[in-house]
Amino acid sequence: MDGIVLLDFDEKDKAFFEQEKIETFLFRTSDFQNLPVVLPDVKNIFFQMSSPVENEAIPADLSEKIRDQVKNGARLVGFIGQGYLYQLTGVIGTFPDIHLQESAPGDSLLVNPELPFNLLFDRYFDKISFMYKLLPNPLATDIWEIPSALDETWKIVAKSSDGYPVSLLIKKGKGFFWLLPWFGPNNIQVADFILRDVFPLLELKGKEPEETDWTDREEYVFPEIKQLYRQKEEEKKIFEEKIREIDEKIKTLKATEQEAFIKLLKAEGKDLKTAAINAFKYLGWTKAVDVDEYWKNVIRDKEEDIWLIEDSDQPIEVGLRKGFLILVVVRSSRNWAADDDCIRLQRFKGRRMQEFDNTRMKGLLLGNYFNQQEARLRNNPFSQFQIEEAEKDGNALLTTYELFKAIKAEKEGLITKEEIRRQIKEKSGLIQFNF
Repeated sequence: MDGIVLLDFDEKDKAFFEQEKIETFLFRTSDFQNLPVVLPDVKNIFFQMSSPVENEAIPADLSEKIRDQVKNGARLVGFIGQGYLYQLTGVIGTFPDIHLQESAPGDSLLVNPELPFNLLFDRYFDKISFMYKLLPNPLATDIWEIPSALDETWKIVAKSSDGYPVSLLIKKGKGFFWLLPWFGPNNIQVADFILRDVFPLLELKGKEPEETDWTDREEYVFPEIKQLYRQKEEEKKIFEEKIREIDEKIKTLKATEQEAFIKLLKAEGKDLKTAAINAFKYLGWTKAVDVDEYWKNVIRDKEEDIWLIEDSDQPIEVGLRKGFLILVVVRSSRNWAADDDCIRLQRFKGRRMQEFDNTRMKGLLLGNYFNQQEARLRNNPFSQFQIEEAEKDGNALLTTYELFKAIKAEKEGLITKEEIRRQIKEKSGLIQFNF
């Protein structure tokens, strides 16, 4: 895949694409304020336009360089957040018709029915957090292209419910500028979808032959050729319908198969505990017991959150007193693991050993730490002291992301459920799965 340039994105966004083995260059428009504009000669450029109102520093003008690249086939996608028109023109150049008028995201958009634009908005419409009306006047519902200069083609990709364009694709030379609403923290996921799914479909459409010869008009075409044209249109409809079906299957599978596990990475409190119980049951602990639910009719301090009982054939009460038992404490935080959580783990284990007269126990601290960050960019939340103390006490520390990765690896056939359970049961200290 071609390399990409990210303009006014963050380092974590660069890391996102580099993780996918895509050569990525990160710049800020201010980087070139006192320097010549030198951008890599890549085909894909993504730009974020957003600035606080008090920031009125004029960015460097990159438009001449970028316009040359677009004319030669580059594709620039701009996420247009709250800011100023000069920030946009400094990147794509001046288009006299473009006019920024704030428009709160409405209940609906009118989206160009042409593939692949409808796929993008079907998937990410609910992630739009800000958008501008890009032209000064509304357009009729059946107008999706507008007159333009000789070397430009203007396509309306989406309109507000009152007819104002909020997404434009301006074809210039061999490439184009594509202006989109602001999807906030989801801009990078939208960019990834465009790069992997939308651009390939646009390239397929671009390979279709255009009518450049008057002899291709209907009055000159023989019946057998007309039949082939009709067949071609039918095949296109079948193809588009297949894409819609696949996209619907993706949406359904995400909701029914993946979302419950995604909560391991995003949820807090009771929702996180529920996600953890679901994950443990998936791995084969049929008796993954919600402690609050078990003691709901008893007045007592519940302390730990989950019991993982090894013997699934016996009643819970027998398993607590006779079998191997893992006491799970579930925590979430925007920061590092607290020492108190690790101390409580051993304290709760000691109490349950006495209460159940059972020494075959270990404590497991399961944490969704740094939960405001993308999971793969999170640091190890446990200190070396916490890890060493857990090893001494025969307890274990596990992040929800590590558990999620193990489940994903099991679904990919890289590890079995039995092996994941074995490692959770036998390892002490910091658990990092081997697969």
